[in-house]
Amino acid sequence: MSVPVDIDNLDNALDEYGLSAFLVSTGDDGHPHITHVSLSICSDGLLCDIGRKTSRNASSRPSAAMFWPPIKFGGHSLIVDGVVSVAEKPEGGFQGVFKPKSAILHRSNPPSEEPTQENCSNDCRPISAKKV
Repeated sequence: MSVPVDIDNLDNALDEYGLSAFLVSTGDDGHPHITHVSLSICSDGLLCDIGRKTSRNASSRPSAAMFWPPIKFGGHSLIVDGVVSVAEKPEGGFQGVFKPKSAILHRSNPPSEEPTQENCSNDCRPISAKKV
């Protein structure tokens, strides 16, 4: 279930979701790269420090997305599509300016109750890492 967010009112959503998000960029091989960023609002969009890999990805493929998880169980995630421009910081490192283009609030049909170990149903799966 998706609810469009008027991009002109994105500040209202950011007041609720905060200035800490996940930035999703794409590598040369098409593989997504996800990194956690702290944001500040600037005249051009959302400003954040980014690492070498994200700056390389955004320089070659500026289309990106920002993701905020739900604030509470059963709530909506905030997903914002946009474009990242990259600049080197004078003191070293990189900054990205994310210019939002579209946004939605999204969630699957909410489960009837919060999963626990006893009632986990189909949403929970054990995972294990195998050494390669």
